[in-house]
Amino acid sequence: MLAGRVTAEPAVRELPSGDHLVTWRISITRPPDEQRPNQPADPITCVSFRPAIEAATRGWRIGDVVAVRGSLRRRFWRTPGGSSSVIEVEARAVEHVERAADPE
Repeated sequence: MLAGRVTAEPAVRELPSGDHLVTWRISITRPPDEQRPNQPADPITCVSFRPAIEAATRGWRIGDVVAVRGSLRRRFWRTPGGSSSVIEVEARAVEHVERAADPE
């Protein structure tokens, strides 16, 4: 389970199979004693194929605090320069914890 602030609003992409993939990013602040210079937080990409999660994330905005429960997944693909990969959290459940403050 992870909790952090939304840094990239959820985006839905339709795959060739017809499935929908929702992707968003959260930032998780490191404890003060584990922070590195110029890296006080870690950006984590989250994804889901679940329609209920697509619906639940629809109103999320940058700065909102959210909780995500899921599993780490490593995805591979081929590029002209060779193969590439990324590690993401595949969400099984999400919760909107706190709305970001409105800018005044």
